[in-house]
Amino acid sequence: MTLAELTRAFRVDERDTSTPPNWSNLDLTRWFNEAVEEAAIRKSLLRETLHLLLIPGDFEIALPARVVEVRTARIVEGATTYWLSASDRYEQDRLLRDWRDTIERPTAFIHDDSSITLNRIVAVYAELRLECYRTPVNPMADDSDEPEISVAHHRRLDGWVRYRAYSVPDADFGDKKRADQGLADFEDYFGRRPDADHRRNNNANRPHRVRAWV
Repeated sequence: MTLAELTRAFRVDERDTSTPPNWSNLDLTRWFNEAVEEAAIRKSLLRETLHLLLIPGDFEIALPARVVEVRTARIVEGATTYWLSASDRYEQDRLLRDWRDTIERPTAFIHDDSSITLNRIVAVYAELRLECYRTPVNPMADDSDEPEISVAHHRRLDGWVRYRAYSVPDADFGDKKRADQGLADFEDYFGRRPDADHRRNNNANRPHRVRAWV
């Protein structure tokens, strides 16, 4: 659905078809963009693969601001691939106190807010390949723009917009009950928003196992 279609559907559903409307197109656009970002974060909807050049001496690698989760990481040296484990500083301190000053091939990574820290100083040129989840790159602005997430989710975005619209502190349009129901509808479909450290802490130090099916 386009931004114009999302906005029109919302106005019809909320009986906001009079002139002037209860909510401006500018506000609805902002709230629909918020909804897409919230959905992408909560459901890990937008996956991206990054290929980053590593040079000797690298230790902390900056990530694009849109990246919210690093799911897998591997270092490629020539024809050989080495997988990295997600970890944290406490675990690395336990394994090797001097890991910050050790020069050799990294075996693990630590996802910080806007970067990843390798558990060794890079010794040779290589490529770092990351599988990440991200937020949208280009917010909707024009009527013809569409959310970056799958069209299957588009109509579910209006729960967030209802939450934001009815949360406006306005004597005529504010309605806590409708706002709460809008948020509940959105979270029933997309889930609750994880806090800033949830995914990183959840992935760090998780053992990798191969399940045998019989």
